[in-house]
Amino acid sequence: MEVDNLLIHVNYGLTAGKTIHNCAILCRDGKIFSVGGASAYKDSHHKFKIDLPDCYAVPGFIDPHIYGFKGYSIMAEDTLQSVKEMALLLPRHGVTSFMPTLRATTPEKELKILDSLKDTTSLKGANAVGTHMVGPFISSAKRGANPIEGIREFDEGELKEIIATAGDSLKIMTFAPEIKGALRLIEILRENNITPSMGHSVAKAEQVIAAIDAGAERCTHLYNCMNPLHQRQIGLASTALVDDRITVELIFDGFHIHPQMIDLACRAKAKTQLIAVSAATHGTGLEDGKYTFGDREVSIKNQHHLLDDGTIAGSMITQEQAWKNVLEFTHFKPHNAIPCFTSNPAENLKLNDRGYIQPGMNADLVVLNNNHEVEFTLVNGKIAYIRNPEIIKTYDHNELES
Repeated sequence: MEVDNLLIHVNYGLTAGKTIHNCAILCRDGKIFSVGGASAYKDSHHKFKIDLPDCYAVPGFIDPHIYGFKGYSIMAEDTLQSVKEMALLLPRHGVTSFMPTLRATTPEKELKILDSLKDTTSLKGANAVGTHMVGPFISSAKRGANPIEGIREFDEGELKEIIATAGDSLKIMTFAPEIKGALRLIEILRENNITPSMGHSVAKAEQVIAAIDAGAERCTHLYNCMNPLHQRQIGLASTALVDDRITVELIFDGFHIHPQMIDLACRAKAKTQLIAVSAATHGTGLEDGKYTFGDREVSIKNQHHLLDDGTIAGSMITQEQAWKNVLEFTHFKPHNAIPCFTSNPAENLKLNDRGYIQPGMNADLVVLNNNHEVEFTLVNGKIAYIRNPEIIKTYDHNELES
């Protein structure tokens, strides 16, 4: 919905470590034009206004690790159609940018999916900002829900074919740092501006350190699909927690990771080095039951997505719920928690036009009520989701009431 020249008035705004009280945000031409206290907008000229003094605004959530949503999957036969449907659904949960994520699969399917994701500029709703690829160069012992036939030894030729097929769309590749050829893999990824992210791994500390020294700077869903913390056996999880060169993903669902372990990570890492990801799957948003997706049967039980052997097959959480959880599970105050969902992924992915409430940024904004439920979402200044359209008021030249 077009609402150019929109003034938003809320109780407060949260952005990158600070709170803007009695917050007013003026959006024009798809950008944030100005931000400040509402009293400064007494004589502001605007065409549309949304006045929700009991709510608060945050930058749009950025989700760089998501496999699917509500029956749609990146691994489906028609990948691009699934991504289009996800783009329409995700703003309901505060997501304005997302990164379609591939599971490990056969070379043929891998290349077909990457080719179909090269151009996602025509999407309506949330923006697809590139592709995240999990595998194929990961540990079979820690594959999680990745099928065994999708996991292979590192092959330089295959990696170069992957990069050539994906073009500029491939932004992150998750790999296991203990694989033979890991340092060469990191070198090739960095040469092509692709972030090497360590995960699905049984690596020892020296292998992790070697990968970090070579340029690996990210850890995929910390704690999950890697050896657990141990007082003498040091691996990826413990090294990622204490090495200041590493930014970590966290799934804030309280199921993949116990809430206390989430808070441990939030205390160990710098506030700028934490990224909230959903790792949501095609089962997210569906009711409990048995489902067949492709050639795989899965169960959703008590809103947990499981394979027949009990393996966790991805998350069922939305970023809206994850936001509520981080406020409940951790010691973070809201203004320190919001970067996990906004400015941290934006900085990590080099998205310099979003992640903050400040002039010049894309008008990617979410307004939530006191129960942390999404009231409306803007993507590039357009209404991508709104709970109650009647809150939009039209004016010729009106003043913002104090």
